[in-house]
Parts: sequence; C-alpha cells; structure tokens
Amino acid sequence: MANTLKNQWELRMPSNFRGKFITFEGGEGVGKSTQVKLLAEKLSYIGQKVHVTREPGGGEVGEKIRDLLKKTKEIDPICEILLLFAARRDHFVKLIFPLLNDGYFVICDRFYDSSLVYQGLLKKVSVEDIMKLKQMTIGDFEPDLTIILDLDTDISIRRVKSRHILDDEYDEMGHQQYQMIRSGFQKISEIFQFRTVLINAEGSEKKIFSKIWKIFQKKYGELTNN
Repeated sequence: MANTLKNQWELRMPSNFRGKFITFEGGEGVGKSTQVKLLAEKLSYIGQKVHVTREPGGGEVGEKIRDLLKKTKEIDPICEILLLFAARRDHFVKLIFPLLNDGYFVICDRFYDSSLVYQGLLKKVSVEDIMKLKQMTIGDFEPDLTIILDLDTDISIRRVKSRHILDDEYDEMGHQQYQMIRSGFQKISEIFQFRTVLINAEGSEKKIFSKIWKIFQKKYGELTNN
C-alpha cells in the first residue's frame, strides 16, 4: 500500500523530465492542428523523439470520453468538467508521464488551459473548482511551453464556417462567445507568462510556423539548432 501511495503521489508532482511537454491553445479556427503537425514534422526531421496527442483524448479512456462529449447534447457543465479531468488524468498517467520520462517531445492539442476558458469562462464553472480538479489529477504539473494562437474573431468564424462541418457545439457559437474565448486565452497568456507565448495567427501557415520555430530555437537552443 505504501508503494502504491508513493507512486500515485509522484505522478502528481513536478519532475525533471528528460522530455518536453508542449501545448497548443486557442479558440476555434485558429489553426492549432496544422501548427501541431508542422512542429512535429520539424522536430522529427532534426532527430528528436516526438509524440502528438490531443485533449480530450490521447488514450483509450480519453477517446471514449471525447466521443461521448461530442455525441451528448446540452451536458451539465459540472458533468462535463468531471469527464474532462477524468480523461486528463488517464492521459497524463498512461501516456504523457511515461513519454516525458523517456525523453520525448510530447505535443498536445489543448490541455487544462482550455478547461479554464471553455468550461470556466464560457460555462461558468468556478476557477477554484477547476484548479482543485487540476491539483487532484495532475498536481503541480505544467507544460514546458504553451503556444497560444490568437486570431481576429471574424476570421475565426469564417474559417469554421468554411469547413461546412459543424463538429461540435462550439462550432455553432455566436460572435460574442467566440470573442469571449479569444479574450479568455489572452488572459491565460497574461497569467501564465512563465510558460505561454501569444502568437498572431493571421497569415500563411508557413509564416506562423516560422514564428513558432524561432521561439523554439530561443528556448531550447542546441536541441533545435539543426
């Protein structure tokens, strides 16, 4: 029992991982998935070990919860946040933690910042309750670097509508909700300055990635100088 408790506690504490945990955040239509793919390809090309993942999702439990949330209409916000952190805990324990210990760059499309914005700001779940769940499930663990893609609200809406596919309830939001989410992520960048970088996501994919890669070269030096 003592060893079990010790192992569970260690999974909740900050560690000097060999790898790096990189998260991408931002509202709908800002281009996160594209930039995640470009960064993974670049890091792999220069010889780094890379794993791409997402939230909710990232593992068997997380993907089932993701599917459940997408299929469930008008879910209670407390039920939603509990499901999201259950998925996050499973993701962290079974995938993120082991890969970081093994020296991987783990690149994640969304992490707990999205819970603060979507469930906290948009759906009015208290920040205090969200941070309690964060402490319970992943402890003091934080991303090494969070790239927040910031885009004009009207452009975001046009991009989402151009897909001609409404993937979930967030794709059907109005202008006010889009703007609220954008403002929320801007606030995240102010609060967590030690790990976040806010990037203007207007322009070509190549132009945006160039900004991201410069940040990587500055932060990780010899790991990316190839």
